[in-house]
Amino acid sequence: MNHAWQLALKNLRRNRRRNVATAVSIALGFGGLVLIGGYAVRVERFLRTNTVYLQQTGHLSIYKEGGLERGTAQPATYALSAEEQQVIATVLSARPEVEFFGRHLVGMGLAGNGCTTLPFAALGVEPGVQARALTHPEVLLASPELSRPVKGELIARYPAVEGAVALSAGLAELLGKTRVHDEVPAAAAQAEVVLPDCTTKEGRGALAHDANVQLAGLTWSGSMSAVDTEVVNVFHTPLAETDDGTVVASLQTLQSLYDTDAISYLSVYLRDARDTSRMRGIIEDAIRAAGVPVRAYTFDDERVGPYYAGTMPFLSSLVGFIGLLVAAVVVLSIVNAMTLSILERTRELGMLRALGFNRRQVLGLCLREAALLTALAVGVGLLIALCVAAMVNNGNVRFSPPGVPGTIQFMLTPTPALCAALAAFIVPLSVAAAWLAVRRTTRAGIVSLLSSHSS
Repeated sequence: MNHAWQLALKNLRRNRRRNVATAVSIALGFGGLVLIGGYAVRVERFLRTNTVYLQQTGHLSIYKEGGLERGTAQPATYALSAEEQQVIATVLSARPEVEFFGRHLVGMGLAGNGCTTLPFAALGVEPGVQARALTHPEVLLASPELSRPVKGELIARYPAVEGAVALSAGLAELLGKTRVHDEVPAAAAQAEVVLPDCTTKEGRGALAHDANVQLAGLTWSGSMSAVDTEVVNVFHTPLAETDDGTVVASLQTLQSLYDTDAISYLSVYLRDARDTSRMRGIIEDAIRAAGVPVRAYTFDDERVGPYYAGTMPFLSSLVGFIGLLVAAVVVLSIVNAMTLSILERTRELGMLRALGFNRRQVLGLCLREAALLTALAVGVGLLIALCVAAMVNNGNVRFSPPGVPGTIQFMLTPTPALCAALAAFIVPLSVAAAWLAVRRTTRAGIVSLLSSHSS
């Protein structure tokens, strides 16, 4: 059997029409799996990027114990103090798996334009960390549309602008702030602010002459506070429900509004997202050992990333169901082809047995034929899938995902690991199907095979 593979290849050429039809079925099935898997990879990467980088939760979010559940109602009690922040920073800096980390303050209040006040939810960020997160290679690959402001530039570009903030697109529209700092003439920006007559159309239109917005809220001690801010950019949030009421400000500006030096949480960005589950326990234990009672949450925790946690199980179930259907088609194609082939070659198998081939060698020959046929079909299917994916990606097809403001590009991103995993699944599956189809015939005796009339 030194030439078993050559013999198997020659046998495939004997009934080309049937084998080509079977190969086409397998190729299309495998190509479909690659494309579906590529779409699943694209969606997972998009959701993960939005959760980790755009919402700035990080791969890990570190809260004071109880802070995630009770921090909004009792911020002073469940915030991380300046001393605790320093301890946590020391622990994180010592971990080579951590790429970078940032401090964040969460709050709420009222945003005003001189005529109208609207509620907002605010996120305080370190401008340098925010810029690093939004320009991360993962973001530029998976979600470039949402990483770029609709207008203006990131807060880090305006160190000289006191109280620089960013407004979500819906909130900016509701407040009538259609201009950002760079679009306001220098003379108008330096002019004394005069309250417009909000009862007239001209007065309401005057709101767009400047980029000034007032933020008001309660300090953590319970007194009223307000800060004057300048809108430097307008952006879309990753989720549609937050697009009408989100403010992003520098950590210093928000700490000034709430009169505190504490923060709500730290976001930790890892070099490899696959380390997230493992590093959660390691980092949490290290910080606790340093004397700070904290809890670390992964980005796929429904309490931190509900959109990711809610979407991925549904997507996995959908892809799994379609994959089972395609696998069933492949199995039936192989079983059909091998069954017909064995029926036509029963006497030939008997002749091989009479010449000295044992049952295992005959069975191995049939399995080699199935493996070669499947491998060739997988190669063709992969080529078809990659060509289709390239055409779709170059076509710049755009769509609006549920719950996401604006449109994003529809992309298919089959990775080498995905293609290899699918091939490692399809080829053994086909061989197993061939074994089921031919094992009974190969176990028959030589006389029974030679006297068969099925040929």
